Amino acid sequence: MSIILSPGRYFGKEQQFNENAFFKLNITAYQPDTHIGAHYHENAYLSLLVAGGYHEVSRRTDEVLPGQLLFRPAGYTHANHFREVPGRCLNIEFKPSGIEALTLKGSLPQQLMIYKPGVFNELYQLLYAFLKKPADCLPEEYIVNWLSAVTEVKIASRLPWLTQAREILQNEFDTHHTIQSIASRVFVHPIYLARAFREKEGMTVGAYQLKMRAEKAMELLFTTRLPVTDIAFSAGFSDTSHLIRVFRSFYRCTPHQFRRQLNG
Repeated sequence: MSIILSPGRYFGKEQQFNENAFFKLNITAYQPDTHIGAHYHENAYLSLLVAGGYHEVSRRTDEVLPGQLLFRPAGYTHANHFREVPGRCLNIEFKPSGIEALTLKGSLPQQLMIYKPGVFNELYQLLYAFLKKPADCLPEEYIVNWLSAVTEVKIASRLPWLTQAREILQNEFDTHHTIQSIASRVFVHPIYLARAFREKEGMTVGAYQLKMRAEKAMELLFTTRLPVTDIAFSAGFSDTSHLIRVFRSFYRCTPHQFRRQLNG
């Protein structure tokens, strides 16, 4: 007989967690040679194996290796046999309110899915951010991008709302815009917006937002004598170090180095 795990509960030792109205994130650790009997979770969730290895036992047996990502639908019965080394997993649980607010009908997979390491880069960015600062990591943007990637959505050839979405990101630097906040303003479902925006612009909403902020910082370097700290604030970055990282990724130098050459 299978054990039922209520929302938010997992076998293993919970090392860290964070949650909001839509999701719960946690890291669970497992001792070597741990055998977990047949069980299922009330909520659907993603599980990324951070370290170790185990066998996923259901109708068939799959060997799960570090870096692989599993999606387990609600009610999916399985057992796990961890190998002779300690294991760690990142779990991303979908609360019913999150599914209702953020997913299109039938968009979540209905069976076990196993993905190779690195397939969905946003989830590995989420892992890094959560390991670094678990209290600050809220996953909506990462998860919506994953949902948009696995959801079959036909994108219309004309998207009247896309211009407005771009203008928000190009001009409003005093707010951190999320997929949900933009979707509510242009009256489009967040999954559809994320999928369509990536298809039309060649990048995610989050990446486009960073690009616009880097361009704003560049403009301010040319047109003002503001200190770089003030430029970071004016362009919508959380702090100067954030501006420096993003600016370097686009222009291969720091704002200080660029300004030094301008004034040389």
